[in-house]
Amino acid sequence: MTSTDVDADGLSELDDDDRAVLEARIRDARTDAETIAVETGIAADRVEAKLTRLEDAGVIDGYTTRLDYGALGYDVTALFRLSVADDSALDRLRDDLRFVALYAVTGGDDAVAIGKFGDTDALNTVATELLTDDAVRSLTVTVVRDVLREFEPTVPDGELP
Repeated sequence: MTSTDVDADGLSELDDDDRAVLEARIRDARTDAETIAVETGIAADRVEAKLTRLEDAGVIDGYTTRLDYGALGYDVTALFRLSVADDSALDRLRDDLRFVALYAVTGGDDAVAIGKFGDTDALNTVATELLTDDAVRSLTVTVVRDVLREFEPTVPDGELP
């Protein structure tokens, strides 16, 4: 099997050309195969084949728009750590568009959520709603002072697990 063959679980590993194609597509998801070919020195038909293989393997899982939340007026980012009595609170967080990420975690908490808010009043309203929710056992909210890096896709190095 070559490094870009698809095995039963997806790709076995990424080669340098795969990484170059992924990095070009990460920089601009609208970039076409011809432009990536010129940028990387890989033939356009090979770029197209690599993109198809990466998509078929689930490595590229669609294309989306990245938002600048600050430009939209969401200047407050907060991390919520929750311990819950049941999944109903997590279901509500999953459906709440103010939360841009929600993770079930191990340790003392059951979940970590990242929320975006227009101001601290909006943040306080959500925190109060959660604190008074019978399904929430405990809540810790941390306000982000400065976003240093956020939701930036990266290409892993080495063999994939």
